[in-house]
Amino acid sequence: MSGRSYEYARLWVPLYDAASLAVTRPVYLIEAGDGFEGFVAEKNTTLVGLFNELGHRGWRIETNPLRVTDPSPELQLLIDATLDDADGIDGVAHEIVMSGGHAVEEYDVFGMRRRG
Repeated sequence: MSGRSYEYARLWVPLYDAASLAVTRPVYLIEAGDGFEGFVAEKNTTLVGLFNELGHRGWRIETNPLRVTDPSPELQLLIDATLDDADGIDGVAHEIVMSGGHAVEEYDVFGMRRRG
C-alpha cells in the first residue's frame, strides 16, 4: 500500500447573464477543508483558463460540475467581502446590486483534488 493521501476541495464558478452589467468581475471560490478562498477575475476569464491556472498549482479538477441554484446567504456575504477586499472600498458589491444588478444565484461546483 502506498502512503498517498489527497487534499480535496471544490471550485465554485458563478453563472451569470452575459448581457448583464451587474457581474462584471465574478468571484471564483475555492472551498477547502480549511475554509474558503475567493478571488476576483474579469468577466471574460474562460473556464479552461481557470482550470489551467489551478492545474499548474497541482490540482486535478473534475469536468462534471454539480449545479447549485440556491447558495447560502453566507456564501453571498463571502463574495461581497472578496469584492470589497479586491477594490479596497467598502460597499462596492452592495452598490453593484443596488444599481440594478443582482446577486449570482447559480454556480457550477467542480470537485478538486491534489496529492498531499
